[in-house]
Amino acid sequence: MKKSIIFLIAIVAVFLLMLLGLVLTYNSMVSKDQAVKEGWSNIQVQYQRRIDLIPQVISAVNSSMTFERGLLENITALRTQWLDSISGSIPVNVNTTQQLDARISALLIAINENYPELKSVEVVSDFITVVEGTENRIAAEKIFYNDAVRSYNTAINSFPGNLVAGMFGFEDAPYYELGQ
Repeated sequence: MKKSIIFLIAIVAVFLLMLLGLVLTYNSMVSKDQAVKEGWSNIQVQYQRRIDLIPQVISAVNSSMTFERGLLENITALRTQWLDSISGSIPVNVNTTQQLDARISALLIAINENYPELKSVEVVSDFITVVEGTENRIAAEKIFYNDAVRSYNTAINSFPGNLVAGMFGFEDAPYYELGQ
């Protein structure tokens, strides 16, 4: 009778160990599957960041460039007006000079208060830096994703993971490949 109890305990122990292995393998696969999903989500977040960022930066660049274009056009118009008035009479020159002084003063005040330095080149440079930074983040997230996919795919294709994967329907995750 003792031998049958020991045999029964051994069978139950083996069954419990197999069950424990199955549970641990399943939980490991779920964890790795979640890492793959997190990696893909991180890629999507960075793409969304780029999508959201580009119109904002382009708007800032356009706004700065529009101001600078207007500033240069205004200065050119004042210069032309001054050059046209030089050949006129002194009262016309005085009047033009006063208008020119008033406009340039107003222009300089507006520039100093609102635009202490012309910034379109700096804004464009910052835009390029931001886009490069976003592209680098996307590349890093692709690497993280592919690492998670490798770990997950290895787990579901190796023993005993392949048995658990077959029982619970785990399938290979796709790698992020060049050109995607």
